Amino acid sequence: MAAKDDIALIVERQTAARRLLADPLVTAHRHPEDFTLVSAHSEWLVQRFQRVLGYRLVVAADHARLVKSGIHDAVVTPLVRDSGAEFTPRSYAYLALALAALVDAPPVVRLAELAAWVREAAVEAGLDLDPADRAAERRAFTAALRVLSRRGVVGERDGSLAGYAADGEHEVRLEVRADIARRVVAHPPHAVEEPDVFLAEAARDDAAGDPHNAELTIRRRLAETAVLYRDDLPAPQRVWLAHHQWRAVAELGELLGCDAEIRAEGIALVLPRDGTQDGGWAGRSAVFPGPGPVGRAALLLIGRLAALLRPEPGSRGPVEIPADLLSAQLADLLDEEDAARYWPRAAVGCPPDPGDVAARVLALLGDARLVDRPDPGPSQLDGWRLLPAAARYASSPRESGTGEADR
Repeated sequence: MAAKDDIALIVERQTAARRLLADPLVTAHRHPEDFTLVSAHSEWLVQRFQRVLGYRLVVAADHARLVKSGIHDAVVTPLVRDSGAEFTPRSYAYLALALAALVDAPPVVRLAELAAWVREAAVEAGLDLDPADRAAERRAFTAALRVLSRRGVVGERDGSLAGYAADGEHEVRLEVRADIARRVVAHPPHAVEEPDVFLAEAARDDAAGDPHNAELTIRRRLAETAVLYRDDLPAPQRVWLAHHQWRAVAELGELLGCDAEIRAEGIALVLPRDGTQDGGWAGRSAVFPGPGPVGRAALLLIGRLAALLRPEPGSRGPVEIPADLLSAQLADLLDEEDAARYWPRAAVGCPPDPGDVAARVLALLGDARLVDRPDPGPSQLDGWRLLPAAARYASSPRESGTGEADR
């Protein structure tokens, strides 16, 4: 019985660790079961995240925040609206202004009042933004608030954000959790003169400059990126990895309960499918294939490309994807048969836009480090390359690709 209890304890801790890695802000209001699990194992999680990844974990009464450091550029994941469209700069601006207003807001606030505070903050910052100005502004503002609602920063008490987005006269009262609002930004920005300086500060890897921290940097990249290719590493880190890869993988396996694929080209962690990837915030750069039609289409496409473009024996480098081949395969995904299977809207006479499908599928494959595009060409389909990790998804060119695999 003791052995079974030990296994159950390990599984709980690793599940909590994966939950935090995928979504660094877990709240009791939005994810009560996950937060209870994190809170129950908080001491172990605090110690292990600090030792293995150099991350700081803060566990409060109603939320937990994993404060990550380093490798910023490799793991940036855009926020998206409920429609799936990526946030525009205007939506991000409203998100920042809303947070600035919410950190000192009372426990309950009228949405019209919050909109007025946001307008005042925008004027102070020299921005021409006003949620009440027109419908497009109101939609961008409510998109930002929906992201904060999913994180437990605000909650709808009376009325709804959707109703306000449709009608600016719709009355809404929000519950505000200011303590959680203060945790949304892990590293509050400092005032700087130039935008480039601000971005460089955000992207700085606190472990990269110290040769003794090569192991810490590599473990972060293994945990946070879909595939770690050896050729992408600086020479000192590549040498260290060649001698200590099993130790790095073992440390992460103990923390996250994951397996690893170690090949000549690089290393990939394979995480259990357990629902810990919530998506849409700041988790790993990609969980592949992920839910929904885009993930299914991407899985099918990469299987076909890997089968059609098998590299020469012994080759470790990327393989160019001819634009006409990529175009044909994407078009095949949207033919009458596949559209009904992978894009349910096609069954009711509303076929998806081919350009939008291509952009989303290729973006997912790029985030998963299965393809890249170092030299973009004149069209959307020019300049793509098939990366070595795509070989694991190789199938016959006409295979349906309905199986699932996780990254």
